[in-house]
Amino acid sequence: MNKDEYQIEGFSFRSREDYQRAMKEKETVAYLKANTRPGDGKALLKVYNRSIEKESFRTVIGIEYLVELRKQLIASGIVTADALAPVPVRSGTVSESGKDTYSASIGLEQQVKRYKAAYESARVGRAVKNMTIIILLVVIFVMVFMTYKSQYSVFTYFTNYKEDMRNELIDEYEHWQQELEQKEQELDDREASLQDTGK
Repeated sequence: MNKDEYQIEGFSFRSREDYQRAMKEKETVAYLKANTRPGDGKALLKVYNRSIEKESFRTVIGIEYLVELRKQLIASGIVTADALAPVPVRSGTVSESGKDTYSASIGLEQQVKRYKAAYESARVGRAVKNMTIIILLVVIFVMVFMTYKSQYSVFTYFTNYKEDMRNELIDEYEHWQQELEQKEQELDDREASLQDTGK
């Protein structure tokens, strides 16, 4: 690969190391863009702050992404420009910073893996939360339905349920009294017929 081939998105890099670092940052940016919703300001702010804190981006490719993120965050009104940490710009390149290129690319790969792991755990957590909410809603619906179908429930509490209960008791008592009177009548009739037979 000659020097003319160290180009990405219109930027030319001086060394193979800088080019490789920029390629890694391009992959990371593509992954973050694919897995972060543009309207999710909290997620964007988290990505921005973590990228600044970990110094994830050092080439123009990554710095452009951070600048774009910064503009989106300010435009959304989630944070003010003063509240956001500034985008750090290094005067040297990766190869000039004195760091081993291999360890720098491994560090970037580890950061990409950490971002992927954090995204996956957040997605799983969101799925579990949604499933729990659905289950709770179903349970609440079933309880409300059962209560609604019940004769005496929360829905009938403020109606005449006491009056209804009293009427039921009175009806039951009257029915019982009628049965008693009927049995008494039967006994009287039997007794009268026994007396008539005895004469």
